[in-house]
Amino acid sequence: MEKLKNILQWWFEYQIPPFIERNGYDGLLDTRLIPVLIGPRRSGKSTLFFQLISKLRKDVPSQNIVYINYEDDRLLPFEGGELAKLLDVYRQFFEVAPEAPIFLFLDEIQNVPNWEKVIRRIYETEANVKLFITGSNSKMLSSDIATALRGRTLTYKVFPLSFREYLGFKGVQVPQIDRLPYSGRKNEILFFFSQYMRYGGFPEVVLAETMQEKEAILKEYLHTVFFADIVQRYSIRQIKVLDSFIKILTRQMSCLVSMGKMAASLKSIGFKVSKSTLIEYLGYLEDAFLGKTVSIFSYSVKDQLQYPKKFYLLDNGMYQVTSFIKEKDWGRLLENMVFCHLYRKYDDLYYWKSSSGYEVDFVLPQFFGQNDEFPLIQVCYDLTSEKRETREIRALELAAKEFKVSKALIITRDLRASFERNGLEIEIKPFYQWVLE
Repeated sequence: MEKLKNILQWWFEYQIPPFIERNGYDGLLDTRLIPVLIGPRRSGKSTLFFQLISKLRKDVPSQNIVYINYEDDRLLPFEGGELAKLLDVYRQFFEVAPEAPIFLFLDEIQNVPNWEKVIRRIYETEANVKLFITGSNSKMLSSDIATALRGRTLTYKVFPLSFREYLGFKGVQVPQIDRLPYSGRKNEILFFFSQYMRYGGFPEVVLAETMQEKEAILKEYLHTVFFADIVQRYSIRQIKVLDSFIKILTRQMSCLVSMGKMAASLKSIGFKVSKSTLIEYLGYLEDAFLGKTVSIFSYSVKDQLQYPKKFYLLDNGMYQVTSFIKEKDWGRLLENMVFCHLYRKYDDLYYWKSSSGYEVDFVLPQFFGQNDEFPLIQVCYDLTSEKRETREIRALELAAKEFKVSKALIITRDLRASFERNGLEIEIKPFYQWVLE
């Protein structure tokens, strides 16, 4: 196929641009299983491929390393052989070092029809080929992996930059954590904390120099997710309804959302849409890695299903381009940052709410009974108000009593303390200390 030959020729002449390394992914080169990188668009999956390729080139002949991006317009329209014939075209027209393995890096593979069958065939019949794949749609990848590729893959979530990575991109040297409160760099880190909270951690956004450029990039990201990952993929007809739904939903970030109330709200502005349709739309947003819902923690499955969920964005920057940020929004922005940090490490996150209305932002039941972890986490941007402090601590006390736990954590902007209240050990930490520890 001529277009495959052209793409391969382009790759072997391509110079990988400079990039900033991200930590924690070198182990992907050491497994026989197929590493699958999933996450939001533009979160750095392609750059991670280039990072792995650059490391491989120290030990493997360059001609044995192939990178294909299946969002490259030069491959369109797909005719059915863009993946199945790749190895044949590569071996017939390009020099391959026979003594070394072949490394195939296949980017945004969810765009290729029946990709999972081809990947399985290559994995089972080509012992000398090592596969790496990425995708930006969690449902398509996870369902296909569960059926055709079960037991053959290792899935890694790739998110926008963590706060530590963000500081690294900015060239900030982080002092020893226990000395940070007394360091002259504390104010610098607090400044970048506020920027990170407002614009998020997409690498291109972080490296952009002006506010206008950051917002333009974020708007383009949201536009691409909206049309490519949702409207086109799921053949959405009610585009204006979906657009309004996303705007309302993102403005309710870190809040409880009810699809029934959302349907009524949309109806009040002239859109006729059912609750079940909105539930489908919400699933599409999660599949496209725009956001994630968190259920109430209860030992009753019925309670988890019937109570409202909390909605979080996978990057704070998406809130910036859908809302005018006001001072009262700092709390929800901080809570969303805490969610993103927790979701990098844990799949099982919940909130808790008492019958009297007291709420704990995050419950991690896997830490129940563990004295060295915090199973209850509260987020409060400013805890200086006595009334606010009393309410936040009371919620933790009630939850701790119900779940029989002895430790809890409150994340703030820049307040630190520790004390015991009615047998509950409570630590208060600034966000930057918590994530940099």
